[in-house]
Amino acid sequence: MPPVPVTMDSPTRRTLTHLGAAYALAWATTSMAVGAGSAAMIDLTGNLSHAGLYVALFNVCAAAGAALGGRLMDRFGRKPPLVGAYAMAAAGYVITGVAVAQSLLWLFVTGTLMFASAFGTANLSRLAAAEMFPPAERGRGVAWIQISATFGAVIGPLLLISSGPLGSWLGRPPLGLVWFLAPPLLLVAAVLMMTAIEPRSLAIQAAPSPVATTSAAPSAPGLILAGTVSLAASQASMAAVMGVSGAAVSHAGHGVPVLGSLMFAHFIGMFALSRVVGRVADKVGRRPTIITGLTLLALGGAVVALVPGVTGFAIGLMLVGFGWSFGFIGSTVLLADATAPERRARTMGRADLTAQLSAAAFALAAGYWFASHGVAGLGIVAMAVAALPIVLVIRARPGRA
Repeated sequence: MPPVPVTMDSPTRRTLTHLGAAYALAWATTSMAVGAGSAAMIDLTGNLSHAGLYVALFNVCAAAGAALGGRLMDRFGRKPPLVGAYAMAAAGYVITGVAVAQSLLWLFVTGTLMFASAFGTANLSRLAAAEMFPPAERGRGVAWIQISATFGAVIGPLLLISSGPLGSWLGRPPLGLVWFLAPPLLLVAAVLMMTAIEPRSLAIQAAPSPVATTSAAPSAPGLILAGTVSLAASQASMAAVMGVSGAAVSHAGHGVPVLGSLMFAHFIGMFALSRVVGRVADKVGRRPTIITGLTLLALGGAVVALVPGVTGFAIGLMLVGFGWSFGFIGSTVLLADATAPERRARTMGRADLTAQLSAAAFALAAGYWFASHGVAGLGIVAMAVAALPIVLVIRARPGRA
């Protein structure tokens, strides 16, 4: 991927750096807590069937945060909602940590609501970055944010693994300690955004390109539908297998190190190819990128279903992560292309709302499905969810795709 077309000391590059660094810290906390949250939910409810309940709750709250954050970003700019989101997430993790220590389910739900909805807003950072690139290079803008998230995806599982020896040293259970590692990172993220320039003020400088000016306007609704459905399928397919990872590892008799390693493999899959995926979305097209992602998601589900043991689960999770990357970046750029600037954030927020609610439904169902059909059954579900939208994406009118 060519370098960002701005100088190192330019406001655009500094703003991109702040956006990316803050988002990386948000992902560090999320990737650290997702497995721990699933295990904590089982401990607090005493029911293995609730294995997917935490991810479902997280996605429902993130959906609400995306929808509200999108409207706030169109009204007040990209920066203020992001600053508020990171500050609220820090408070939410503190509350969740206290809830786990005191075994209070209602307080655990309250804290999760806060930091999950904040993450839904933070996820719209990719739109702020995409708008600072020419329309024909928006894939690079989204990839910039996703590449930044790679660092968070690596740091998070490492923090989870380190919570074992740290917990032994402090005399505290590791899965109760991880929640208190997040607030300092999120406060740094809030400060980074406070010292950044408003991204929308820099987006005005991006010149239009033939990709944006020659697309047929009537194609936009069809493209928005295709982008929304493919985004939802990517999120739901991933949630079907990733949402119960903590419970699956715990149920198989493995501890935090194995869980952290699995999360590491999955998040590397989600972000390691972001640079390549952004280039594919710009050079090859949005729809081929999305179709590649859905195909990889189905392949990952097949591996989970057919290859038994932790090794098969790890490989399947990585393939699911690769598929999510293609589907997520391709769908994001397609939606950005098909929407007017003054409504772009709320359109993206609504798409995220649909995607997160779909993920929540499948994550919740996955817990019950896992309890009765095991990991193999989850792989079959992931295959079906990823395969269904391919026809819709193929039939979408080319336009901006």
